[in-house]
Amino acid sequence: MSPAVRRKKRDEIKMTISPFRGLTDYKSCVDIQREVWRFEDIDIYPTGMLIATDQCGGLALGAYNSIGEMFGFAYSVLSTEDGKLAQHSLLLAVRQAYRNFNVAFRLKLAQRKECLKRKIPTITWAFDPMQPLNAYFTLGKLGATAHAYAEDFYGESSSVLHRGLPTDRLMARWNLESDRVEQCIEMGSPRHDLRKELKRYKVINRLEDAAPGMPVSTPLRLTGTDDRLLFEIPYNLPEIKNRNLGTALEWQGKLRQAFRHYLGKDYAATDFWVAEEDGHLRAFYFLEKKSKHPR
Repeated sequence: MSPAVRRKKRDEIKMTISPFRGLTDYKSCVDIQREVWRFEDIDIYPTGMLIATDQCGGLALGAYNSIGEMFGFAYSVLSTEDGKLAQHSLLLAVRQAYRNFNVAFRLKLAQRKECLKRKIPTITWAFDPMQPLNAYFTLGKLGATAHAYAEDFYGESSSVLHRGLPTDRLMARWNLESDRVEQCIEMGSPRHDLRKELKRYKVINRLEDAAPGMPVSTPLRLTGTDDRLLFEIPYNLPEIKNRNLGTALEWQGKLRQAFRHYLGKDYAATDFWVAEEDGHLRAFYFLEKKSKHPR
């Protein structure tokens, strides 16, 4: 199936992306953290630490509007991956008024460009597997992969967005010069025809409605040995969490079970599919044996 060519969005806005310009930008970064995650002060990355890590090999990039105000940022620290220099991306945030303008994607592209300029081949980060939009952005749109699952990675968070669930995370690795990353950036994520794809790949579970808009999972099939497998989650998982924390906890348990098993069996999460069927969206993690995944 040919990937869909990325089209220029009509609602793109004028912006400039550059390294932080001075102390004011570090302070704006703190303000944006408060707005986006609604953290208490104890969980906010403070100005002094942002400055120190930026000066010691990290990377702080801001997105600025036409009058020079910073409305989004990407922040990473110098790290290592497989014995080579890498950047570990800790924060990526955009003010509410500037959402849906492709800002986060452009910040990641700028982060990639700067890393390649520094001869750094990899960016890593942690993302919430219970957030389908984040999974699609990381695995489907950017072409990163996830090889490890961390349970309650950050411990208890003061953010109202995280409250009620352990802070489980998938650990993403973005191989900046891989063929797939180049393809995702140039062509976009391909469209998927579920009628064909569900015949081609085995699915390790099924969704069943416990109540309208509240699907639960059948028992996971943990005996799969195919090179490629699909794991379905509800596209509306964030809504489920807001409506029924118990059901959300059950889903987190399914995610733990699936990733603990298959990532431990030499699989990786290499894509995230979102496709429409009968007027509603379905979402799948695409699990692939590492030996079969193109670099």
